[in-house]
Amino acid sequence: MKLSNLNIIPTLKDQHQLVTGGIYRWIRHPMYTSVITLCFAFASTNDHKIAQFAMLVLILNLFLKSNLEEKLLIQRFDSYQAYKDKTGQFIPFL
Repeated sequence: MKLSNLNIIPTLKDQHQLVTGGIYRWIRHPMYTSVITLCFAFASTNDHKIAQFAMLVLILNLFLKSNLEEKLLIQRFDSYQAYKDKTGQFIPFL
């Protein structure tokens, strides 16, 4: 992964391709799923309210960012809506 691929605001580059195989067969955002899982683990084992709040803010941010990414993907790829309908956003089958 190149540092230039990390963005705060989702964008699509000309060479982007829709990947629906591998882990993407079951969930659309596996990286976000792993971060959210870690946030829940840290929040459940951390008594500091500020840390718990920060983790909730991060989870909300990832949820909103993933929804924005999906709007861009629907515009770019005709097959994305069908893919979205049959895969979970963060959890398989949900």
